[in-house]
Amino acid sequence: MYRILIVLGVVLGLHACDNQTPDYYYTKGGLKYEYHDIVEDGETPAVGDYLTVYIKYKTSDGRVIYDSEKSTYNGKQIIHLGKPSIDGGIEEGFAQLMEGDSVTFYIEAQKLYKHYLLDKVPSEIDPEEEVLITLRLLKIETPKEYELRISKEEEQCDLNEFMLIDSIIKAWELHGDVIEEIGGIYMVKEKPQSLDTIKYGQNVSVYYKGYYPNGKVFYSNLKSDFPDDFKVGVEGQTIEGMKVALLHMNYDQKARIIVPSYMGFSDEAVKSGQVPPCTPLIFELSVEGE
Repeated sequence: MYRILIVLGVVLGLHACDNQTPDYYYTKGGLKYEYHDIVEDGETPAVGDYLTVYIKYKTSDGRVIYDSEKSTYNGKQIIHLGKPSIDGGIEEGFAQLMEGDSVTFYIEAQKLYKHYLLDKVPSEIDPEEEVLITLRLLKIETPKEYELRISKEEEQCDLNEFMLIDSIIKAWELHGDVIEEIGGIYMVKEKPQSLDTIKYGQNVSVYYKGYYPNGKVFYSNLKSDFPDDFKVGVEGQTIEGMKVALLHMNYDQKARIIVPSYMGFSDEAVKSGQVPPCTPLIFELSVEGE
């Protein structure tokens, strides 16, 4: 599943189409597209704008490559429009749109993966086949509007997260849990079955489930035949909150932790809509014995 923030450009002055058929239109650079819904009047994007969209990529035979409604916490994707990339690219299509429009762009798989997904075309996809990008443009924000909105949301967000963590802690305490605050996380540990402590740089095998305070699970390997393996403390192996937890556990031990958002997923994951902002993460961990 492609977890992505697509950085697109937009070519100004392409609002008129050079060619058209009863079903399809073409930009000056040759990007084919079709409308599903068209608004009569409204704003069009400019370089630097931030767009909120529902967006889906699928192959010509219907296989879904990416779907924001399944890949982001609220179903939406934020796209930051940069400078033009290639002739006949997706950015030319955005120049045709207004808020509320729904369209499908048709772009060669090789172009999509090379210039937008920044990856190789998977073996099961013909590089020359068309990939369909269907989207609805929900909102256009200038950089100033976007930054102002984010600033206001972050201020309220921080307060909401503090209150949410406090409510989770109180609920756990009502069930008799002994909660430790360790290195910025909140932790409930079961009695270890081993005296071997986990140290920085060691390999660990972990069964775990991660979920939001509302109970929505974003990852679980509990039903897998094999645990996930990590080298504790190594950059990119785990989020910061889990690293702290593992370094305060023993092999063959279980724990529950609350991880504040600043010790969770990256800012890029939040900005792209993959995870909700200012939302603590809850993990149930079970470390295997050595």
